[in-house]
Amino acid sequence: MIRNLKEVKDNNFDITRSADEVRKLSFNDHVCLGCGICESTCPVEAITLNEIAIDSRNRLSNDIYFSGHEKIAQNFHDDFDVQRVTVNESKCVLCGMCSGLCPVDALVLTIDGVPIREIDAYPHYNAFSEIDDDECVYCKRCEVACPRDAIVIERVLPDRADLVTGEINVDDDECIYCGVCEELCPAEAIVVDKETGKESIVIDKDKCVYCLVCKKSCPTNAIKAICRACNYGEYDLDPSKAVVKGNSVIDSELCVFCGWCEGVCPTDAAKHKKPFKGSIEVDQDKCQACGACVDICGCNALAFPVSSGPGSRLDHIIAYDDYCVRCKACAKACPNDAITVKRTEIDHTPTNSATWTDALNAIKD
Repeated sequence: MIRNLKEVKDNNFDITRSADEVRKLSFNDHVCLGCGICESTCPVEAITLNEIAIDSRNRLSNDIYFSGHEKIAQNFHDDFDVQRVTVNESKCVLCGMCSGLCPVDALVLTIDGVPIREIDAYPHYNAFSEIDDDECVYCKRCEVACPRDAIVIERVLPDRADLVTGEINVDDDECIYCGVCEELCPAEAIVVDKETGKESIVIDKDKCVYCLVCKKSCPTNAIKAICRACNYGEYDLDPSKAVVKGNSVIDSELCVFCGWCEGVCPTDAAKHKKPFKGSIEVDQDKCQACGACVDICGCNALAFPVSSGPGSRLDHIIAYDDYCVRCKACAKACPNDAITVKRTEIDHTPTNSATWTDALNAIKD
């Protein structure tokens, strides 16, 4: 007997069928882009993309501040309370079409525990994101830019003593414990106790960068200091100890192949490949700057323009074509049909199935 089991937890669900083979369809709402590919390609019309085209600006306070940062979309995102996709389990035949065509693996069909993206008989997209640790300098720009928090950069900084060396000491007979050096020390390496009868000064040489600010500011010339690296060259420093080390991790579940990592990487260590090629256009005459597209975009490819000054009106939306993944969620969310997204090419593995070929062609324009 074929049994369908459905469990809903935190906007996620599983549908399981047990027979000669065990098929299980899982949905992760936090990964879903709301693109609607699953809905449009389901052969039995079992999938519904729920209404998420909400003018969220009307639901928020009026004191939202838009900083004018070029990635303004990242400055403000409202969390949607609506589950993006609903599957009618009485209709679903667990064919895997939705799973195979989902560009971010929000829907995952497994057969006997194996995801179909790992089964050669099913086509899958040729998309990837990667960071070459040999080229990466662990600056964390990609981590900051990633709209899905899919990148984690772990770095180990060198010891300060391996970057600069010097000598510093205080003549207690000359020091008046005024505290000027403590207040000016940029490294917060100096602690002065001014209490009468308990006067003292302590310099933490692990924090000291030998900038000589304390020496130059001391009113009694009680501080003697020298930066050896500055005065005599870096003869006593080992360059190998001054290197920032670390590693980079990309969460494959969260990554949408938008390319922000590659776009901001200063050393060309990050590379990506999108599953779709195409274009995105915003009709400024139709756009009412409601922000629905900004909210739904999972890759920060849509944003309000940079503010020209206090009180300036943000009356249109701009699109960053390089970071658009052609998912069309923005076009579906726009209440004014102001956005047009086209998919002209789909990069996927070969398939001999006419059904899958037709489905892949159906999502192209």
